[in-house]
Amino acid sequence: MNARRRQTNLGMPNRVYQRGASFYWVRPSDQKWIRLCRVDEGQRKMLARLAVEIGDFEAHAGTGDMAPLIAEYVRLHKDQHKEKAWPAYGKYAGEAFKDVSLATVAPADVADFLRDNWTGKLHMQRVMRSFMSGFFEWCIGKRLIAANPCREVKLKKPKARDVYIPDAHFLAIRGKLLTYVRKRKDGQEIVTKVPAGDMMQCFVDLCYLTAQRSTEIRLLRWKPDPGATGGASWVDWDAKVIHFVPTKTEDSTAEAVDWPITPEIKTVLTRAQATGKVKSSQYVIHSIDGRPYAANALLTAWKRAAVRAELADAGYTVKDIRAKALTDAERAGYSIEQLQVAAAHADSKTTEIYVKSRSVPVSEVRLKLPKAG
Repeated sequence: MNARRRQTNLGMPNRVYQRGASFYWVRPSDQKWIRLCRVDEGQRKMLARLAVEIGDFEAHAGTGDMAPLIAEYVRLHKDQHKEKAWPAYGKYAGEAFKDVSLATVAPADVADFLRDNWTGKLHMQRVMRSFMSGFFEWCIGKRLIAANPCREVKLKKPKARDVYIPDAHFLAIRGKLLTYVRKRKDGQEIVTKVPAGDMMQCFVDLCYLTAQRSTEIRLLRWKPDPGATGGASWVDWDAKVIHFVPTKTEDSTAEAVDWPITPEIKTVLTRAQATGKVKSSQYVIHSIDGRPYAANALLTAWKRAAVRAELADAGYTVKDIRAKALTDAERAGYSIEQLQVAAAHADSKTTEIYVKSRSVPVSEVRLKLPKAG
């Protein structure tokens, strides 16, 4: 009996396929389709590009089995992670462990990987340890190893961020989100409006007025999304509240909170409605195509405004807005319990960290110089 002939890439090199008007090579490590050339450019061009791609792949493939396993892990699980940078973690690990066999990885190898690549960056060390731990747990499930080496890797806990944005600095950066100064060829300075400045100000205002995570504001909708896992934050005009469902904890504690639409918040929401370029967009804060902004785009806008306000050296980030809001609320007389509810924290200790790390105590001790004799 004759062997069954393959029909999908008949007459072409292994792992090369025609899709549409182009030739593609399917990379073995992650099954990614790499475009080689157009079909009408001929097989000679295709073979030349294929040789380059295979050569590059083999040069970086390594001698161990870790890299292809990490690539497979990322391919199977990337859709489960909302963080856009998550697949990049696999590239970091795959490159570092490309000459290593899974069975030989020890806790010291993981510790060296974290220390050598992210010295002094405790947060990134913990992020990568979490990624590697997930990978090793997946390998355990496939019966490739018996123990997770990350369990023996101890890391220092990052110091709680204690940055507080003073009112003057907050208002200065907020103002510079809207305009910038450009110089003409004749040297004349002209104040120019930032195209997305109004929407950026709405984003910052909602972050402060609701004291919610920037992600919740970035993904805030005008209407509920029944298909969202764990729900989604949305504006309920009828009930006069914003229903916040924290995305950070939706798979664990899912501490939701209804935030009243105060006159100040209503003003910002109305401005966002009037500002939005796409009136049919589901999102309160959205770009010119109606989609929510990427987190990095919002951070970039904030940093550029800080530069224009001559406050770049202060190192303020978008996340510091939430800390400022909670700290200001505490100073206004609200209790930790009230702030815990407002911030959708599952534990009051988390709220206390936000506030206490930014509140400088005032001494009540008063002394006088001693009198002579």
